Amino acid sequence: MDDAWTLSDLVRDLSGRGDRDALVAMHEDAAESLSCAEVANRVERLATGLIRDGVEPKEPVALFAPSSPEWLIARLAIGVAGGVAVPVDDLASDDDAAAVIHDVGCRRVFTTCAHGRALRQRFGGRPARIFLLDEEPDTVEGTVPWTALLAEEAAPLPRIASEDPAMIAFTSGTTAAPKSFVLTYANIAASLAPLLAAGMVGHADRVLLPLPLHHVYPFVVGTLVPLCAGACVVFPQSISARHLQLALRGGSISVIVGVPRLFTGILSGIDARARQRGRLAFAAFRALEHISSAFFRHAGWRVGRHLFGKLHAQLAPHLRFMVSGGARLDPVSTHRIETLGWEVFSGYGLAETSSVFTGNRPSRKRIGSEGLALAGQIRIADPGADAIGEIQLRGANIFAGYRNNLEATRAAFTSDGWFRTGDLGYLDRDGYLYITGRAKEVIVLGGGKKILPEELEKVYAACAYIREIALLERDGVLCALVVPDLEAITRAGAGRPDDAIRVALAETSARLPQYERVAGFALTPNPLPRTRLGKYRRFLIPDLYAFGQRGALGRAPAELSREDREFLAQGSVAGIWDLLKQRYRTKPLALDANPQLDLGIDSLEAMALSLELDARVGVQLSEQSIAAAATVRDLLKSALDARFVQRREIRMTATAADLRWLAPPPAPLRLLGGLIHALNRGLMRRVFHLEATGLDLLPPRQAFVLAANHVSDLDPLIVAAALPRALLGRIYWGGAASRIFQSRVLRLVCRALHIFPVDDRDPGMSLALGAEVINRGQILAWFPEEWRSPTGALQAFRPGVGYILSATGAAAVPALIEGSFEAWPRHRRWPRRRPVRIRFGRPRSVGELDASGAGASEIERIADGVRQAVAELRQNPSPGGIMQPCGGGQ
Repeated sequence: MDDAWTLSDLVRDLSGRGDRDALVAMHEDAAESLSCAEVANRVERLATGLIRDGVEPKEPVALFAPSSPEWLIARLAIGVAGGVAVPVDDLASDDDAAAVIHDVGCRRVFTTCAHGRALRQRFGGRPARIFLLDEEPDTVEGTVPWTALLAEEAAPLPRIASEDPAMIAFTSGTTAAPKSFVLTYANIAASLAPLLAAGMVGHADRVLLPLPLHHVYPFVVGTLVPLCAGACVVFPQSISARHLQLALRGGSISVIVGVPRLFTGILSGIDARARQRGRLAFAAFRALEHISSAFFRHAGWRVGRHLFGKLHAQLAPHLRFMVSGGARLDPVSTHRIETLGWEVFSGYGLAETSSVFTGNRPSRKRIGSEGLALAGQIRIADPGADAIGEIQLRGANIFAGYRNNLEATRAAFTSDGWFRTGDLGYLDRDGYLYITGRAKEVIVLGGGKKILPEELEKVYAACAYIREIALLERDGVLCALVVPDLEAITRAGAGRPDDAIRVALAETSARLPQYERVAGFALTPNPLPRTRLGKYRRFLIPDLYAFGQRGALGRAPAELSREDREFLAQGSVAGIWDLLKQRYRTKPLALDANPQLDLGIDSLEAMALSLELDARVGVQLSEQSIAAAATVRDLLKSALDARFVQRREIRMTATAADLRWLAPPPAPLRLLGGLIHALNRGLMRRVFHLEATGLDLLPPRQAFVLAANHVSDLDPLIVAAALPRALLGRIYWGGAASRIFQSRVLRLVCRALHIFPVDDRDPGMSLALGAEVINRGQILAWFPEEWRSPTGALQAFRPGVGYILSATGAAAVPALIEGSFEAWPRHRRWPRRRPVRIRFGRPRSVGELDASGAGASEIERIADGVRQAVAELRQNPSPGGIMQPCGGGQ
């Protein structure tokens, strides 16, 4: 490639390629193709039209529209006409786009109908000319269809110099508001030349580009490289999985230019398809993957294309390799792609470096690295003992400075002229670059420990309950802003989202060094802010975290619109809204509030709310419809929709099928239960040296609820081993349906041990069975925290115990278990030998618990009263009973 290359050279080359496809737009049932000659002709005619319309040399012209062949034709025409392209993110707000257009001084903009109308309203006569790229634009006053600019024939076009400005680009905005700068044709040519010299793309290739063209990376690597190399660029209809699949197959794609989130999404989709075929098929798929991985790791043989030939044929029959940029693709994902039979090439660069600065290439590739320098030089400034320091670059593809921002320009370059990227990394002995983080993103904690958040976020995000997570520092400790996966939490019957996330974070933290453990978190239902290439906009995270933490105290009530007021005045909606305002007066109640995250409505609360709606408002909404509502507005709308209204009483009694769990087990199962209890008693006594206090306080004949703290899977074993045999035969247990009722053998064991299923997705059944145990004069063992504590600390008691005690009038016997957390915390796979103890307290009546507990309702006060009774046992280690080792003739 000539150093004096410009877009005029590209258009001239396209013109000489005739009828070969240059651009393809994929649609649901067809593909629209433009040949090289057609593209060149339209670009030259549009450039002629722009010049006749008055575009002056080096005049900035904005592009504010989604990616499409028309966008690219307009982009090339602006350059060929001598103008300077100003690409604006199509997803930017109209106000933000208008601010950019005003700042740069654009008098002309290519856009769409919707944007054109908004720009005309904001600017009046500026920009003076608005050209619409829509295929069949609506009439927008004061705008012109782009096709109206096309001259009948192309006229001689101006000569463009390599030193001329090619575009005004913007930084990604990950750590601060975006800054603008100019890239010249010489800058872009310096990046293009080594990519073209690598010969990775040729005339036969069809390159899928699902990325927004306003970014430098997709424009340079995704369009200029293929078009200069003679390949065809294919635009999918959208970035949905369906449209990408259609493009991969129907577009005969051989190369994908994407970002890490696209490729990890493809891997997730492949795994999902394999799982759908059944456990055996998925196991076979994973076994083949291990075989392929072994060949690739040890011999460098990529046998995946043969082992997974059917997958290749179904997904993308012609796909050869993938190009990843914009962010770091983790080595695990890279290796999986290679194992499955495709190649993936990653690189490193910034908008300021005209896109790619380093890259992996065929025969010069190292997984985990960002490759070798393609052009220019790299140095690591001020490396530490681990050889990690700031990455600094020098080369012809690097910009000259930021527009109208001398201070930022000075900060961006060293005194000897090297560009300070702000990224951290190191070079291996062969010159391959490895990225470890971004200097401005380093989290410095109170003790001086430094954390690179990106890799640690991946560790925490491995939990199925976490959709997204961003780490930050608050008051010297590590905190997290989390987007929970509400569907996964609901499917697992995991209760309240905040409880599920608290436990998930604690479990992960327990496996990490102390300084990498999350000490606080906030939840948000909204996706975390990212750039279009997938990076977090981290400078926005602290305010979002503060907003999530403040909750009701920090949120001003939104003013209701006229439509909202009319909606709230409808029939039963008004009564429900008044009830919600009373019930959740300390919560951030709003029409668009999330019932689970903002109001704390879990399955038990949904049941309670359903009962109260029926009693006070006369509306019978099922718990399922309440739980399914994404917003309070949806909940209120369901009251007006007969499909969601429950026409029967809420089930508070157990069916015959449920009651079978409380029936006395047959003789063989009774024998099995006795054997298991004997083995458990010996295990707890000899291995864990179990001791018990307060056994003499247990009521010998009455029915009661035995309520204990919950920190370990050992807890029910400890309770069972501590109880006298006379009481052991009368006790029934609630067990998590999702954990211990998954096989026929386990269900038989549960019958033998008097364990009945507790399912958060059907709390009415669980509570009804618990109450039935008491009504039959038996003993109910209940762990009111539901969750095993991730730290060993006493958690809030859920209202289920309050429902049972209130409904039956039974007494509660508090119990405190100690030592089991040290023996077997939830994050350990196997237990270890540690002494354990259990303390039983005196029975507490419902009235006493109601009087001592805190809460807005009787149920909440009773549950909290039980918690306080358990907590008192820790403060008063001798509650009237005697300490004795367990076992023998109790």
